[in-house]
Amino acid sequence: INISILGDEAPFADLLEGLPVASGDQLNHGLYEQIKSDLSAGAIQNGYFDARFTSSRLLLDLNQRLADIEIEFDPQQRHRFGEVEIQRLDELDEDFIRRFVNIEPGSPYSANALIELRNTLNESLYFSDVSVSPALDRTVDTLVPVDVSLQARPRHVYGIGAGVTTDIGPRLRLDYQDRYLNRRGHNINARVATSPIQQEVDLNYIIPMTRPAFESLRLSTGVLNQNNDSYENRTLKIGAAYSRLNRFDFRQNYFINYQHDEFRINEQDEVADLFILGSNVTRTRADDAIYPTAGWRAFAELRGASRSLLSTTSFTQLYGSGKFVQQLGVGRLLAKVDAGVSWVEDLNELPVSVQFFAGGDQSVRGYKYQSLGPLNDAGELIGGRHLLVFGLEYDFSVLPTWKLAVFADAGNAFNTLNDFELKTGAGIGLRWLSPIGPVRLDLASALDDDNSLRVHITMGPDL
Repeated sequence: INISILGDEAPFADLLEGLPVASGDQLNHGLYEQIKSDLSAGAIQNGYFDARFTSSRLLLDLNQRLADIEIEFDPQQRHRFGEVEIQRLDELDEDFIRRFVNIEPGSPYSANALIELRNTLNESLYFSDVSVSPALDRTVDTLVPVDVSLQARPRHVYGIGAGVTTDIGPRLRLDYQDRYLNRRGHNINARVATSPIQQEVDLNYIIPMTRPAFESLRLSTGVLNQNNDSYENRTLKIGAAYSRLNRFDFRQNYFINYQHDEFRINEQDEVADLFILGSNVTRTRADDAIYPTAGWRAFAELRGASRSLLSTTSFTQLYGSGKFVQQLGVGRLLAKVDAGVSWVEDLNELPVSVQFFAGGDQSVRGYKYQSLGPLNDAGELIGGRHLLVFGLEYDFSVLPTWKLAVFADAGNAFNTLNDFELKTGAGIGLRWLSPIGPVRLDLASALDDDNSLRVHITMGPDL
C-alpha cells in the first residue's frame, strides 16, 4: 500500500494512520475506493478545494494472487478563512456576538472550526436558529468568507416544574429568565422552589465576559429555609462568582458569598454571619445525558471564612464528590463517593448549613435525610466536622424501559476518626426510564438500625 501526499501531510495524518486495509488483507475493491473517497472528503474539510489525484492504481498480479495499491494525491493550495459576516440582530450588539467567534481571518480553512462555531452559538442559549456557512462563491485569492445567520430566542422565558423525592417531599418550582436585559448579553433569572422541608428563592444577574462561551460573572442573592427532623435553618445570602472553563475542560468557579444564618438544633437557637471565599471545579462526561452506560462526574470545593473578615467564626472546608458509571455484563455498575474535611475551632459556632450530615436518597439509603452524624453527651444529633459516604449499585433491564437494581451504601458524618461510626444500608430498586429521565424507587434496609426499612424516591439523570 503506497499512498503519497504531495505537500503537507498533517491534515491527512489521522486518515493515513487509520486506513481500512492493511498488507496481508484479502483484496476488497470497495475499500480501495473508500480510501480515495476519504482523501477527497478530507481535502474538502480542510479547504483543499482544488485537490486531485495525479495517480491512482490497483495493480494486480494474478499469478501471485497479489494486489498493490498506489495512490498519489495532490491537495494543491489550501484555502483560508476570510471575513466572518454576522447578520444583524436587534437584541444583541454585533460586537458581543463576535466574542463567540473562534475563526480568525487568514487562518487555514477547517470544516471543524465551522462546526465548533455553530455549536458554540447554539449552546449559548441566545439563539433559536443558527446557520454557519462558507461563502465559496465569493472566494477571492483563496480567502473564503463565512456567513453567520442567527435568529434570537424569545426574550422572556417562564417555566414550571414539579417532582418528588423522599428527602424533601413533593416539590414545585417556578422559573423566570430575561435573556436580553441589554444588548451586551446581560441576563437575569429567578427561581422559586417549595417543598414541605425546603423553600428557596434565588435571583441571579449574569454578565458574559470577554469569552462568553467560556467565562461569566454571576451576582446572586437568595433565601433558603430548611426544616427537617435534625434542625431548622434560615439562610440569607448575597454573593458574586466568576466562572470559566479551564484548560482541562473543567468548569471552575471563584466565589465570594456573605450569608446570615439563623438556625435551631437540639432546642438551641444560634445566629451566625459568614463572609466565605472559595473555589470549586466540576466536570461531567457521559455517553448519554439521560441514561449513560459509561461516564463520570467529579466535583471539588475549597472554601473558608475568617473572624478578621466580617465572620463570627473562622473555618476552612474541603469537600469532594464523584460518581462513576460503566457497562458491566448485562447491566451497569454505578459507584459514588462523598468526602469532606473541616478545620474549625468551635463547631457549635458553625451554622448547620456548612456542617456535614449523612443519610437520605443521595447519601446512605435506609436512613432519613440528614439524620446521621455525631451525637452529643445527651445522645442528640449534631453536625459533623468531616464526612465520608460511598456506595455501589448494579442495575439491569427486565423490560425495555424498566430496570431492577441492587445497592449498598455506607458512611457517616463525624468529628474525629475515633468517633467515626460507619452506618450501612442495602436494598433493591426499580427504575423507570421515563421521557424526562429515570424515576427511581428504592427499598432500603438500615443495617445498623435494626434493619428498619425505608422507601426512597428520586428523579433525574444518573450523573
